[in-house]
Amino acid sequence: MATERLYQKDVYLREADLTVCAIREYKGKMQVACDRTIFFPEGGGQPCDLGCLGEVKITDVKEDKETGTVWHTVEDASGFAEGQTVHAVLDWTRRFDHMQMHCGEHILSGRFFELFGVENRGFHMGEDYMTIDMAAIDGSPITDEMIDKAELAANEVVWANVPVTTLWFDTAEEAKSQPVRKEIKFGEDISVVFIGDPSAPYDCCACCGTHPATSGQVGLISVLKAENYKGMTRMTIKAGRPALAESVLRSKIASQLAQKYSCEVSTLIEREAANDAKNDDVRRELSELKSALAKAEEEKLKEALPAFEGSLAVFRYPLMSADDLQSMARKAEAIFTKPAALYSEKDKTVVLATPGTPAAGQLVKDYANMYGGKGGGSKTLARAIFTKKADAELFMDLIEKHLR
Repeated sequence: MATERLYQKDVYLREADLTVCAIREYKGKMQVACDRTIFFPEGGGQPCDLGCLGEVKITDVKEDKETGTVWHTVEDASGFAEGQTVHAVLDWTRRFDHMQMHCGEHILSGRFFELFGVENRGFHMGEDYMTIDMAAIDGSPITDEMIDKAELAANEVVWANVPVTTLWFDTAEEAKSQPVRKEIKFGEDISVVFIGDPSAPYDCCACCGTHPATSGQVGLISVLKAENYKGMTRMTIKAGRPALAESVLRSKIASQLAQKYSCEVSTLIEREAANDAKNDDVRRELSELKSALAKAEEEKLKEALPAFEGSLAVFRYPLMSADDLQSMARKAEAIFTKPAALYSEKDKTVVLATPGTPAAGQLVKDYANMYGGKGGGSKTLARAIFTKKADAELFMDLIEKHLR
């Protein structure tokens, strides 16, 4: 039995008494159908409404396309019985967010189509955002300037606070007589949404979703980003309450960054670019200094290693990283005619270099884990990483004793 949809008559109806018609288990979940419903089922790219049937939470709402029955998935169906009257309460905040976003999608899509011949090829609504896949009819690219103009034009429709009207048509022929911007692909019981005067609307499109009574209730439409997607342009958009929350968040972030850089928000991008250029110079200078330090330490190592007596030559570096030491050891590989340990004190890591016998990697594998270390490497170069300096020292002492 087809469920009567009260939201089609009054989209602002937040609660109502319903009569339970059927209860079933479906794919491991309990579902309840009623003679009528205030809950919009998932469809047309819009998520379903949520709320409560009596004291029981609704977790999903879907329509059986063949019968027109709307099934409410509930957390617990044990308290329901056929013929029972239940009081349904809608999660109004979720519903109104969806109304604002869906209407915002219509308005923006209509402005793109009217201004630039750009079609909406796909639409998805998340919890607080939407994505629209756009493409120009003539295949031309969608530019940032076009997006800015369409966004402004869409908000001008919001500010005009024009009526949003839904009309129902029995056949596709009747619906197609309206100025719809998209082809109608289904044959009967078609709802068409008009933004503005139905005789000359800002947008006209077949849609089963929920929308506010006036465009002004959308509040704000904001295009957050645009990216290439399968030959189209995918736009991420927010409208209504989510758009306001996003705007407030971005404003706070921009204000904090402007305060950090001691500039106005309007000059933040220029200041950030100047700061990046300065940082690039600092990074370049640091790289040059590190290279010079590594070269100097490499020369010291070449001088000190031949004169070192003992089974393991140990060199300690308080400032150089393990990566720096490994790079230095790799470049100076020919000088390691005897085993050496290059110890990065800051990283608590031992870089072990040998002429190949004994194998550096095998030494790390055999002994590092005895002191909570880990690592590995090749026959000539390996590293052992520790969490404590004392453990690294014990590891080097053990290797020295092993090689005697």
